[in-house]
Amino acid sequence: MDSDTPDHPQPENHQPQHRIAPAPRPSSGRLYGATRRAAGSMDRWLRRVSASGPEVPAEDAPEPEEPPVSADLLDLLRHMGVALIASGETTNQVQRILDDLARRYDADEVHFFVLPTGIFVRVHDSRGSAVDLLDASVDTLRLDQIAALYKLIDQIKNKVPPPPMATAALAAILRSPPPTAVWLMLLGNVVLTLGLGLMLNPTANALLGYIVIGLVVQLLIMLADRMPLLSLGLPVVAGGAVTMLAFGFPHALGGGNPQQLLVPGVSALLPGATLTNGSIELATGSMVAGASRTIYGLNKLFLLAFGVFIGLQLLGPNHPNPPEHMHQLGWWAPILGVLLIGFGHSWRSSAPPKSLPWLLVVLYAAFAAQKLGVQIGGGLLGSFLGGMVAVPAAYLVQRNRNAPPTQVTFLPAFWMLVPGGIGLTGVSQLVAESNANGLHVLVTTTLTVAAIALGVLVGSGIAAKRPPQITPVVDQLLGPDTGRHSANRRKS
Repeated sequence: MDSDTPDHPQPENHQPQHRIAPAPRPSSGRLYGATRRAAGSMDRWLRRVSASGPEVPAEDAPEPEEPPVSADLLDLLRHMGVALIASGETTNQVQRILDDLARRYDADEVHFFVLPTGIFVRVHDSRGSAVDLLDASVDTLRLDQIAALYKLIDQIKNKVPPPPMATAALAAILRSPPPTAVWLMLLGNVVLTLGLGLMLNPTANALLGYIVIGLVVQLLIMLADRMPLLSLGLPVVAGGAVTMLAFGFPHALGGGNPQQLLVPGVSALLPGATLTNGSIELATGSMVAGASRTIYGLNKLFLLAFGVFIGLQLLGPNHPNPPEHMHQLGWWAPILGVLLIGFGHSWRSSAPPKSLPWLLVVLYAAFAAQKLGVQIGGGLLGSFLGGMVAVPAAYLVQRNRNAPPTQVTFLPAFWMLVPGGIGLTGVSQLVAESNANGLHVLVTTTLTVAAIALGVLVGSGIAAKRPPQITPVVDQLLGPDTGRHSANRRKS
């Protein structure tokens, strides 16, 4: 046996077993991983550098730039503009007041764009501009709130308090509860309705109807303040309730002529001031504000007329014919009606204390001018003269020490002209009867609103115009030398 031969023979197919080594990674994979690790390290380093920033000595660090107008002042101006809109001012007048207040605080970089539903404030300087806004509601402030608002504006102009203090005072005015008792507010609307009825239809047979309807409408208004759903449809509900009372009890409440109860009954909801303010804004170039006010007033007028139509449909087609003879009251009835309107507004809108005599002065001045215009040239001339006289009368009253602001005495006189009264009758006739008479009354109402607006514009110009100086007139007529000699002679 050869030594080279193994003791145990191996199978023919047996191969020697070897451990398989892992395949080497390609060079491109190693390069990719290194690149990712390097990018991650660089990203973490950049984040630390950007977060910490370069170390700058404290004495060399730039001071933060202050805004051109403080946030407190902007907040005051925005809320003041919204309050002025709620006081019944036109948008042009609101913008003038806000510009004046901004100058009192040395804020020349702020500009305003005023709408009936909001205030836009723009701040502009060398670094750029920013715009802010605050929406406004369509509710009107009470007379006591309006008086306190204008008193606050006078205090700001005279003392220039810190803006947070003025803003807090303004918020307290807007949150103040009505100082008038509930029963006195109810009585105020009853007296207001009765006074307007004596002005428009001074008949003894309708006095009870004015009292009952005025009470019902005020109850609906107070109930709508607590029920948002009713507040949305208040013109329709009030118009329907007044119509059903007037035509449902024609002889007991209206003396057989229920039509005369409609306009005085819904007088508290008539959009006369809104329509006239819209006409003023359109005439002065504020097209967006004027158009929105006008459309809002017309929509409210149509809602009232729709309520009248619903009331007539619920009662049916049988309506009493007006009697041939009505017991008309004497010449004193409209004069007494103006007095009742003054008392009614004072109670219903919570007029400031000791403001009733001044309010009556402006009311009687506008009433006398309106009657004079009617006697001379008709209703349109009377509306023009009434609006023209009301503004200077309110400014003259304001000069007295204990007199309220101009807006407090002007708003009741403004409302007394009742530009929407004839319009409500016209729309009702268009809806219920579809005759041409209603269209004629609508055209007359539009002209009446325009006449009042023009009268207010002319009256505002008369009130704002300064007395003419004699010396410039003499210099223009006689020459500068002669005028100087005349002035010297006056001084001697």
